[in-house]
Amino acid sequence: MGVAVADVTEVALTLSECDRAALANTLLESLGDPADDPAEAEMAWTSEIGSRLDDLISGRVKGVSLEEMNAQIDAALAARRH
Repeated sequence: MGVAVADVTEVALTLSECDRAALANTLLESLGDPADDPAEAEMAWTSEIGSRLDDLISGRVKGVSLEEMNAQIDAALAARRH
């Protein structure tokens, strides 16, 4: 018979914040996410950057200034508050 998740959770929540973070990190690493391979991550980012650059160069998307982006974010956050 294994340990119940609820029991593990109850004990884990009694740990310090630092220990809970370490535990969470260990648990996430145990999942074996294929994105953890640095070479694969590098290739994926290189591809994504190339795709976004192509979109900008071709005109499929338009860049915005930092000020415009911040204004859009502020407006979206204000709308969520109301």
